[in-house]
Amino acid sequence: YFTRNNYDGDKLKGDKERTTHLKIYKVTKVNEVWGDLKELSFNNDNYSVGHPALSPDERTLYFVSDMPNGYGSTDIYKVAIDDNGNYGEPENLGATINTEGREMFPFVGNDNRLYFSSDGHIGLGALDIFESEVKGNSFSEPINLGKPINGPRDDFSFVINKERFQGYFTSNRKGGKGDDDIYSFIIY
Repeated sequence: YFTRNNYDGDKLKGDKERTTHLKIYKVTKVNEVWGDLKELSFNNDNYSVGHPALSPDERTLYFVSDMPNGYGSTDIYKVAIDDNGNYGEPENLGATINTEGREMFPFVGNDNRLYFSSDGHIGLGALDIFESEVKGNSFSEPINLGKPINGPRDDFSFVINKERFQGYFTSNRKGGKGDDDIYSFIIY
């Protein structure tokens, strides 16, 4: 699964305000070749759908969207994937996760914890990384991961390995090599 700009053939496609929105696509690898590109059924030309993340059992796809009737600028949603690979209706994760701000970059670890970035929950700076335990269809109150993961600038795109001792995240903190840099961490 990946995010791409909305294209009409080889040309960017915009809405009536000429905004080009994001869409999620799925591609399958067969015999070492990526192919069978498919646009997901819940994409829309009038709003963005992006930042896909599969649950560990690959039965739920989490994503971010600015679709109508959300809580804020961008919200995190989930959609069920059935045995035939069909998608259900997108479900907003609700007010425990989503705020009036931006919730972005979901990742679900093998420990059934949702990691995401937000500038609407109380944090240390712009986007901060939060953790929430997935409990069936509900989520625990998000916990800010704190320093040194979070700081006064944007911190996002958090991933952690199965054993929960090593991972990566992205930040535009001072001292980096570019605007957004990838950082690794080890938990002792």
